[in-house]
Amino acid sequence: MEKTDNWLSKRSKERYGLVFLLGFAIMMITLIPLIIRGNGIFVYYGDYNAQQIPFYNLANDAVRGGQFGWNWYTDLGTGFISSYSFYLLGSPFFWLTVLLPRWAVTYSMPVLLAVKHGLATLTSYVYIRRFVRGKTTALTGALLYAFSGFQIYNIFFNHFHDVTAFFPLMLIAMEENINNHRKGVFAVTVALMAAINYYFFCGQVVFLILYYLFRMKCPDFHTSWKKFFGLCIEAIIGTAIAGIILVPSFFGVINNPRVDSKMYDTEILLYDDRVTILKVIQTFFMPSDPPAYPILFDTESKWTSIGGYFPLLGMLGVITFMRTHRKHWATRLSYCLIIFAFVPVLNSLFQAANSYYYARWFYMPILIFAMMTARTIDEEGINIKPAIIFSLVVLAAFIVQSLMPSKIIDDETVVLFSVPNDLGYFFITVAIALFSLLIAGYLFDMKKRGKPYEKAMLWTTAVFVIGLVCNTMYYGTFYKNGSDSNYDEHAINAADNVYENVSENNFFRIEISKGCDNYPMFWKLPNIRAFHSVVEPSIIEFYNSIDIKRGESSRPSISQYPLRALFSTKYYYREKKSNMKFASGVAEAVSSTERARIKNTELLMEKLGISDEDAIDPNMVNITEALPGFEYVSENEYYEIYENKLYIPMGIAYDKYISEDKASELEPLQREGALMKALVLSDEQIDRYSDILTESPVTADKEFEEEEYIELCKEKQEKASKSFRFDSYGFESEIELDKPQLVFFSVPYSSGWSAEVNGKPADIEKVDSGLMAVKAESGNNTIVFRYETPGLKYGFIISVSALAALVLYLLICRRFRGKEKEYGTAHTYDYVSQGDAIATEDFYDIVINDSSKASETEKATKEKAENKTSK
Repeated sequence: MEKTDNWLSKRSKERYGLVFLLGFAIMMITLIPLIIRGNGIFVYYGDYNAQQIPFYNLANDAVRGGQFGWNWYTDLGTGFISSYSFYLLGSPFFWLTVLLPRWAVTYSMPVLLAVKHGLATLTSYVYIRRFVRGKTTALTGALLYAFSGFQIYNIFFNHFHDVTAFFPLMLIAMEENINNHRKGVFAVTVALMAAINYYFFCGQVVFLILYYLFRMKCPDFHTSWKKFFGLCIEAIIGTAIAGIILVPSFFGVINNPRVDSKMYDTEILLYDDRVTILKVIQTFFMPSDPPAYPILFDTESKWTSIGGYFPLLGMLGVITFMRTHRKHWATRLSYCLIIFAFVPVLNSLFQAANSYYYARWFYMPILIFAMMTARTIDEEGINIKPAIIFSLVVLAAFIVQSLMPSKIIDDETVVLFSVPNDLGYFFITVAIALFSLLIAGYLFDMKKRGKPYEKAMLWTTAVFVIGLVCNTMYYGTFYKNGSDSNYDEHAINAADNVYENVSENNFFRIEISKGCDNYPMFWKLPNIRAFHSVVEPSIIEFYNSIDIKRGESSRPSISQYPLRALFSTKYYYREKKSNMKFASGVAEAVSSTERARIKNTELLMEKLGISDEDAIDPNMVNITEALPGFEYVSENEYYEIYENKLYIPMGIAYDKYISEDKASELEPLQREGALMKALVLSDEQIDRYSDILTESPVTADKEFEEEEYIELCKEKQEKASKSFRFDSYGFESEIELDKPQLVFFSVPYSSGWSAEVNGKPADIEKVDSGLMAVKAESGNNTIVFRYETPGLKYGFIISVSALAALVLYLLICRRFRGKEKEYGTAHTYDYVSQGDAIATEDFYDIVINDSSKASETEKATKEKAENKTSK
């Protein structure tokens, strides 16, 4: 126990609080100007504004209101747990906001972001200290991890930092399990990481396997078959503990087409985007590009989280370490991970073998790179010059690439310096990289000359961190996206100016202008537009059936007007912009004769002078003309409001059908019109309801007319439900029918739904390739739908059982624990440090194990200390 007590004594001298505060303070310093600009709110750009802030607010409202079932304010509706487990629900940081007053949630987000960076600094420091003697240099390495190019890039994706803040704990827990027999810690850490984000957890499983394989032969990694199987048991138990999150998430994403994307032919070994590998190399030798704005290489990979540059030090420490310690486990693991990054099929393993390219696993090798860099800074006799030369060669190659001639416009005009998308910013990043090499070279020269350098290296790194974070954030915020200082009034506080509120007994949906997709989440208004990657798969299936690509967002074009009636859309909120035309819907009316000519989407686009359907901008058209039935009714400081006079309440009776085969033959607008006339059914459904439904005479050679649409809307208004009440766990509708029919609800189909009609269980039909309908009889009908999150009960049972299994496992380990050798190690050093190893009283903080490597290290370190003392 003497060694263990000594270990505890040494660990208590670590100033973990100061480590955390350093990372926290650095992030807050960079955020304060943006917080001031945003009136107390951190306003960035892109996904952060459009997703992260609305999601935090929506999820807080749902949790505080006990609304864990169906969420009506995300797209057409979606399961709350399955849709938000990817973003928030497993994150401890989110649950901290639930404890705050509701008004403080948005204001707390920048503080939480700083807390995440502080925690990432702390956890990575604890890991790096296992292998790096110098506390100051270990802290430098921790800053490199916490503020690497990956971290700076992913401020854009705020919830990614929840993962990176805790990830080092997984490696620490594995090391503690194998070397110090600390049972249960690995299981708890696995459970935490699996709950935080299942997508990242898939990559972590692969990385942990590789990490174990490369560590298992090391003399300071005291593994055995017994320990290996114990580790596997803890991994299984830990994953099962997170079952209450994982199982509903599995049911929510398993049928998502994005999950099912596979690789074929040459794309298995070669990236389709030929600049991907060059982009990866660039991002480790130069400051990472801002999200959505690739600077040098124009690529489709604009949101793939390709980032890795270390402030000040770049790849100097990594290259030097790999050159001087070629047989070290970290070097071999790094070579393996580099190969994985360059081969598509191997890269895909970190995201469940999905063919979509992402580099969102780079934070894991970056932690190893940060440890290698800190070790390089700390180790005596290291020659950094070859790494500087190599880095200069790489930068020179990228500069030469930027000078390559390009043909533009007429394919005859040749222009130099046109490869970078932003030449000025490109050379700013090159200048930063070159200046960093100069300063780093000077600091390593101080080390070579025996001068105190550790603190200078630490604080210089901190300064460069602040500069790089500001360089990226301010470029994306101000230069590329302009000012959005009124975000609080434009998005959050606009709830006070809503024209009509939704209530339990008053359901309708709205639509809003492009760029404001998720703002109605603040206002508690269901919205047919949504910028959300993880929704009910049936939503994606529905949009695919009408040839609308539904990737990460639902944005039906304004030309597809029949969908507004089908979705019970009552209002259109049109954002006011300086270039807006047809204000208040005022314009010269289009004659009925001329309107009759505009029979389909293509002609309408031609009339509006637009060539690309996705480019139809509501600010450039007259809403009252583009959306039949919509009339201008009001406006506020930021929005014009149009009401749909053809609004159809939820719950529409249908007595006609069209087969899936015939529906697939129709043009998009024809099919959307057909959905107003009839339900799209499978052959089996047609046979089942042939006694109450007749086939609709819809053909591909008959265009869908606007006049026909108006008549259909008026007809369906007469056949709609008399009442519709809803909450998070279902809805109730009352409707009167003159004959048995199918009653349609524009609610995404899910296995979690069950239905009753007049108190009797009823079959729910999946119609229109993703929505729901149920049979109702002649007369008055009360239709009740109830929602239960698929897999939640099973997940709860698995989690509780796994917690019991963990307790039993720990009791068994305690009961049958033999006299296993106590290593009592928190650190495993196998090198001579230029700094902290001089003091002999600190020696026992180096390595305490039975390997010959440790003995050699002890002898060399003591001799070095004696020589320096005699001098």
